[in-house]
Amino acid sequence: MSDTATTAAPEDQTELFSAVEIEQFGADDVTAGGAIGKMLSALFLYTVVAMAIAGWWTYSSIAAHEASAETQQSGDAYDASHAHDAKSH
Repeated sequence: MSDTATTAAPEDQTELFSAVEIEQFGADDVTAGGAIGKMLSALFLYTVVAMAIAGWWTYSSIAAHEASAETQQSGDAYDASHAHDAKSH
């Protein structure tokens, strides 16, 4: 028993695909490549827009939180000075 496999070559050596079919495969590849390129471009643009929105939302949330904290601090200072004035009268 030998380790090499022997295969019988087919007697009819015809091409698997015709020249027209090979040309059509090339045209289909160009069409698929264009579609994939457009899809990747659209997904990239979506990602950039989504990142911009998330960044804007994060910045505005932090700014609103800081403004709220400053308002609360100034309100507390006003209340403390009012309480001190009321006690002195």
